[in-house]
Amino acid sequence: MTDVLPGVEPVPTAAERWRAIPRFGRVALLLAAVVVGAELALSLVGGIAGSVPAGSGSSSSFSTDASGVGAYAQLLVNRGYSVTKSTQPVSDLNLPTAATLVVLDPTSWTTSDSSTVATFVRAGGHVVVAGQPPGEGLQAALFGPGPVPHWHSQTSGTAHPVVAGPVVAGVDQVSSGSIGSLVPAGRAEAILAGSHLTFGVADEITGQPHAIELASSALFTNRLLAQRDNAALALNLAGPVGQPVVFDEYDHGYGRTGDGLAGLPAWWRWGLGLALAAVLVWMLSAARRFGPIERATRQLIPARITYADALASALATLPVAQLVDSVQPMRHEARTLLCRRSGMPGAAEDDALAAAARNAHVPDDVVVSVLRQPASGSDVVELGRALAWLDSQGGNQ
Repeated sequence: MTDVLPGVEPVPTAAERWRAIPRFGRVALLLAAVVVGAELALSLVGGIAGSVPAGSGSSSSFSTDASGVGAYAQLLVNRGYSVTKSTQPVSDLNLPTAATLVVLDPTSWTTSDSSTVATFVRAGGHVVVAGQPPGEGLQAALFGPGPVPHWHSQTSGTAHPVVAGPVVAGVDQVSSGSIGSLVPAGRAEAILAGSHLTFGVADEITGQPHAIELASSALFTNRLLAQRDNAALALNLAGPVGQPVVFDEYDHGYGRTGDGLAGLPAWWRWGLGLALAAVLVWMLSAARRFGPIERATRQLIPARITYADALASALATLPVAQLVDSVQPMRHEARTLLCRRSGMPGAAEDDALAAAARNAHVPDDVVVSVLRQPASGSDVVELGRALAWLDSQGGNQ
C-alpha cells in the first residue's frame, strides 16, 4: 500500500488487485488474453497483407505454368484470333454472337452465369467447356432442357474422333488427362472417345457445334498442348480464324475482391493498418500515465480549525483595499457559480444576472453579496457566505 493521509481509506493498486486473484484465475485470464490477441493479430495481418483472391494458375490463360493454358491463348493470337481474358463474371459479359466462350474447370458457377450462357448459345454463340462441370446448370444451358451428360472421374484413355466434321478435322488422337469421362445424354452426342468411354460431346456432330463439352482440360495445358493432335483440336474448337475467343478467368479467381478489409485497395489497407498501429501506440503511452482507479468523490483531509483561524487573523490585519483585492478570485468564482445557477452567460450584465438569479430562487442576500464590490471586512464575510451557499446548493444545478 502507498502512504495515505489520516482518515482517507487506501485504494489498492493494480498490482495488488492482480495478486488478490487466485493463481488459477490469473493463469486462465492470461491464456484467454493470449488467444484473443493471437486471433486479432492474425485477422489484422490477413486483412492488411492481402486475402484478396490472387487467382489460380490452373487452367488459366494468364498462367505459363505446366497446368496453365497461356500457350493456348498465345497460339490463338498467333493464328489471328482476337483473344480476351475476361476477369468479369460471365453474367456481366456482353458476348458477340460470333464469339467462342472458353470455360475451363469451372468451380464457382452461378445461375446467372448459366442463364447468360443459355441466351448466348440460342443466339448463335459457341461455348467450349472442359473439366468437371459445377452441377447441371451449365450443361442444361449448353444442351437445353432434358437429360444432360453425366461426368465420371474415370479416365477415358487416349481419345480419338468418333464422328467426322470441322471440329475434329486433322485430329487423330488427343490427350484425355488422368481423370474424366462423360456419358452422353439428350442432345449431347459423342464426338471423341477412348477405348470404352466418351471424352467429348457436342450438340451437333456434323457441322460446327455451338456447345461442346470435354471431360478434361488436360489437352489445353502448357504441358500437353504440343503432344499428339491436341493443338489441332484446340484450334478447331475456337472456330473460324479471326473469330473472337473469350477465356473465363473470373471463375479462376481473377478480378474478384476479398471479404472485409481485403476488398479494399492495398494502399487503403496498409493506411488503415498504420493508423491502427498509431492508435495502439498512443493507448499504450497514455496507459502508463493512468494510476489506480479513483473514487467518485474526492477524499478531503480533516478540517484544520487552527489553520483557518490563523488565516482569518492574517486577513483581518490587512488594509481594506488590500483585503478587497485579495478576495477578487473568490468573487469571480462566486459570480461564475451564480451564472451557472441562473442559466446566464459569464458576460451577462449585473442587472440581467440579478433578475435571472431571483427567478432561479437564489436568495437576495446571496445575489447582492456576489454582485457588489466588497468595500469592508463585513462585505468580504458576506461574499464568503454567498460563495459557500452557491458551492453547496446553487453551483451543482
